[in-house]
Amino acid sequence: MRSFLLNITLLLMGIAAVAAMVWLVVGPEPPTPQNLALLLVLIIPAATGLLAPFLGWLHRRMPIGGSPPTTTAAIRQGFLVGVGMALMGGLQLAGLLDPTLILGIMALIVLTEALLQSRSRS
Repeated sequence: MRSFLLNITLLLMGIAAVAAMVWLVVGPEPPTPQNLALLLVLIIPAATGLLAPFLGWLHRRMPIGGSPPTTTAAIRQGFLVGVGMALMGGLQLAGLLDPTLILGIMALIVLTEALLQSRSRS
């Protein structure tokens, strides 16, 4: 029951963040640097809220390494993906993003999660 309520709360947080992002993009004022910065910050809760329930479901369906990771692991993975997406969005706005950098950021996310998973098991 606790994980169900947590998943609902995360989904509501993700939907609210997506709604705020849509309002910033489609809203009445033209884009300003402050709006773009807020948009990049809102990517993190949007990705966390929408990905964490899916990642929790995925962990229950395909437990890798024996027992499935905890709910906090799914939230942490969603957060890491959100930070990576915000970083890539900022680099894209600056005109610095290329495919090699995308692969590097994704590899950094995977390596960070692998380190955190190995530390939690020992």
